[in-house]
Amino acid sequence: MTQNAILFIPDISGFTEFVHHTDITHSRHIIAELLELLIDANTMNLELAEIEGDALFMYKLENHVDVLTIEKQIEAMYLAFHKHLKRYEYQRICHCGACSSAYNLKIKFVVHYGEIEFIKVKDSKKPYGSHVIQIHRLLKNNVPLEEYAIFTESVLPVNEENQLIAEYDFGTITFTYNPLSHLKEKLPEIEPIPDNVPKHKLFDETQLVKIPALELYEVISNFDYRLLWTKGVDKLEYDKNKVNRAGQKHKCLINKNEEVEQTTITKAVGKNQLVYGESTKNVPFTKRMNNYFILEETEHDYTKLRVEVFADFKPFGVLMKPLMKRNIKKAISENIKELIQLIDSGFSTKK
Repeated sequence: MTQNAILFIPDISGFTEFVHHTDITHSRHIIAELLELLIDANTMNLELAEIEGDALFMYKLENHVDVLTIEKQIEAMYLAFHKHLKRYEYQRICHCGACSSAYNLKIKFVVHYGEIEFIKVKDSKKPYGSHVIQIHRLLKNNVPLEEYAIFTESVLPVNEENQLIAEYDFGTITFTYNPLSHLKEKLPEIEPIPDNVPKHKLFDETQLVKIPALELYEVISNFDYRLLWTKGVDKLEYDKNKVNRAGQKHKCLINKNEEVEQTTITKAVGKNQLVYGESTKNVPFTKRMNNYFILEETEHDYTKLRVEVFADFKPFGVLMKPLMKRNIKKAISENIKELIQLIDSGFSTKK
C-alpha cells in the first residue's frame, strides 16, 4: 500500500574528514550529541526511519505539503546545531583534533515529497520505494554552498535563480536550493566560561612526566582512566556518551558511601600550556575547592605537570587551612606518584 510522505534528511557535512583525521572516540561522541540535538529539535513530529552515520533519515505521512512548516523545522534544527557548536567551542577542555575542529562541521538539508511503501524487518518498518532512493541520491549534488536546504519541485516550485537539475542513473531531478548562512544572525550570544579562581592556595607541586602533553591530558581528563591512578575513590559516575567539557558534572563515591559531586572547569594559562580543572562544593569548611592540572610540553616528549589547589572558606573555616593543606598534600602527592607509575609502566591511550 502506497502512502504520500514528506521525506526529510538533515546531513552533517565534513563528517568523513572529521572522523578520519581526528580522535575516533571523541569524534563519535561529538557526532552522536549533534544527531541527538537534531532529533530533539523535531518540531514537525517527523518519524525517524534511520540514523545513517552522519545523517538522519526522517519522514512524515502527509497528503499535502506546508513549506512554511518545513522551513521552520529546518531553522529549528540549524540553530540547535550551531548553538551547540558555538557553546562547545567555549566549553571544550580537550585539545584533540576532534574537539578542536568540531566548529568546522556544517549541516545541510534535503526535502522531498512522494509516494512510499514500507518494508518490515523484524519489529521495525522502513520507508521503501523510488522516492526514498531519490532523496538519498540528492545528498550528492553540485550546490555551490556549504550549508543549504534542497527542495525538490514536488515540495517547492522551482526558483530559477537557485535552480539545479541533477542527473542520476534513474533520470533527472529538478530542485531549488536555499542558503542557510543568514540564520546564524539568529544565534544567541553564548557567555564565556567564568574564570574565577578561589582565594586561598592550598597546594602547588610540579613534576616531570615522560609522555607528550596531549596524551597526558587525555589520561587526566578522561574519566575512563581516572580510577587507574586516583586513590580513595571507589566509583565514578559520569555520562560515558559525552566528551568531558567545562560545566559537565560527575560523581565520586568515597569511603563506599560518601558521594562527592564535581564540575569540570578551566582557567586562563600560558600560551603553550593546557589546563584541566575540577571544582566541588562538598568539601567541609569550604564554599568551594578547585584543583587544576596545568601541562606544558618540554623537549623529548616530556611534560611538565603542575597541580594547584585553591579554596574559598566558610566563616571560620580558614582556621582549618593548615590541616587541610597537609591532608591535600598527602592525597594529591600519592595520586601524582600513581599517575607517573602508570605512565612509566607503558600505559597509552592510543589503542
